[in-house]
Amino acid sequence: MKIYIGGPMFCKNDINYNYFLRDLFLSEGFEVYCPNDNDLINDKTRNDITAEKIYNCDIEELLKCNVFLCRISLDNGTMWESGFMDCLSKYVNSKKYYGCIGLITDIRLKTIPDPNKRGIDNQTLYIDQFIIGGLKQSLGVYYDENELLLKLKLLKKEKEEV
Repeated sequence: MKIYIGGPMFCKNDINYNYFLRDLFLSEGFEVYCPNDNDLINDKTRNDITAEKIYNCDIEELLKCNVFLCRISLDNGTMWESGFMDCLSKYVNSKKYYGCIGLITDIRLKTIPDPNKRGIDNQTLYIDQFIIGGLKQSLGVYYDENELLLKLKLLKKEKEEV
């Protein structure tokens, strides 16, 4: 089973977290595509990388994967990729494309909402419910790497038995 790691990838902490996830999945026997590894579109010393090259390369890699890992964030590219994989899994080939799985590790989700506070004064994190609804109807949303890894292992076993 091959996993595409989608999510923020533009600052050192995000890059390191993507590499952590990549190494975790590889150590558990999964194949992985991590966009940070792809110099065709992420070599910042080049000046020939266009939006079209990035799009085409990422779509080509998505088509090689079975699962899209959506690190839930405000990254528009991740949301586009998530929708693309959701479409593949529901309308193109559910035997090859298993769907999207969400990972959200934002500590603000642990805050208990205060019904007496509204908007910016309520210290909770708003997550786009359209995205959450889609992920929940696909492979689910998980709050830490251990829960996520367990779900991926079960999915891999289930798909290998078919």
